[in-house]
Amino acid sequence: MIWLFLVSVAAMAFVLMTGGRQDSLAPDPLDHYKAQLGEIAEDEARGIIDPESAKAARLEVERRILKVAKGTKVQAVVDGDKRLSWLLAGLMVLAAIGLYAFMGRPDLPAKPGAVITGRDMPVQEGGPTYGEAISKVQAHLRDNPEDLQGLEVLAKSARAVRDFSVAANAFAELARLQPDDLSWRVQQFEAMMSMASGQITPAARLVLGQVLGKAPGHPAGQYYAGLARLQDGDTEGAKAIWLALADRSAPNAPWMSVLNNQLARLGVRPPALSDDQMAAVNDMSEEDRSAFIASMMERLANRLAMAPDDPEGWIMLARSHLSLGNREEAIGALERGIALVSEENIAPLQAFLDNLNTNPDL
Repeated sequence: MIWLFLVSVAAMAFVLMTGGRQDSLAPDPLDHYKAQLGEIAEDEARGIIDPESAKAARLEVERRILKVAKGTKVQAVVDGDKRLSWLLAGLMVLAAIGLYAFMGRPDLPAKPGAVITGRDMPVQEGGPTYGEAISKVQAHLRDNPEDLQGLEVLAKSARAVRDFSVAANAFAELARLQPDDLSWRVQQFEAMMSMASGQITPAARLVLGQVLGKAPGHPAGQYYAGLARLQDGDTEGAKAIWLALADRSAPNAPWMSVLNNQLARLGVRPPALSDDQMAAVNDMSEEDRSAFIASMMERLANRLAMAPDDPEGWIMLARSHLSLGNREEAIGALERGIALVSEENIAPLQAFLDNLNTNPDL
């Protein structure tokens, strides 16, 4: 990123030459929104988001900028020795030029090393490289922009060599041509997140919003909604979303392994019987098994009556009622738990209750 260094040095030199300085080191409250506008513009230029979505995002950010700007006063104090400023500026520029002469490689393409290496790999032994294959598909799509198969090949090939910008753009085109297939939007979102090293950018949030707007209960959408909350520092919000997703998912659902790992990092582990208990339960008749579960539920209910501030205990009790087909009892257990636990422990119980109330099939 030597060009970024040179631009930074040039900016510093300009400040010195003009003698400008800021007396206060406090951050500009508008910087956050200006950065968001820059990210949205970059994503639109790459074709990651469509112009209409970009315009809507810009309008929202600009509205917030105007609101902040009303109460913000910008002050600048210009002083300092101009001769010293010119001397320092000249030294910095000369140092940058010397560093670039020693280290710079203007002949290299502006691509990450992993992408360059991946593009040079052959698709199969003796065949074309990924880079050659991708170029051919791109040339084909210039003449056939709505070729679904070509777009899918481009998207997945670019993703294979970690060229996530090309992949995200191709997935976006697939989503535009097949709007009912939400898997394209999910894969576009994942490519955008990979471009940002796992962070969910404002532009990626717009794509996630499109997924959840069409299917509020979409498992991938809900998982990434929880991840967005976690990246915002809202641990309890992430936990509530993920617990609700776990509660309505089959135990062998493909996303449950990742989901349980995330919940474990937040200190939530699914209740489990010991190996001996599991073996004993498996050997029981149906009647004995039901009696065993009922006795466990009774002991749990008695424990919760004495120590009610236990959200995981209330959730376990509700799940036990559901496993026996007692939906109303499960709802009643959650409602009692919400009334008795401390305020900071309400969120997972409320999320579970909301999930039961909005999903009658559970």
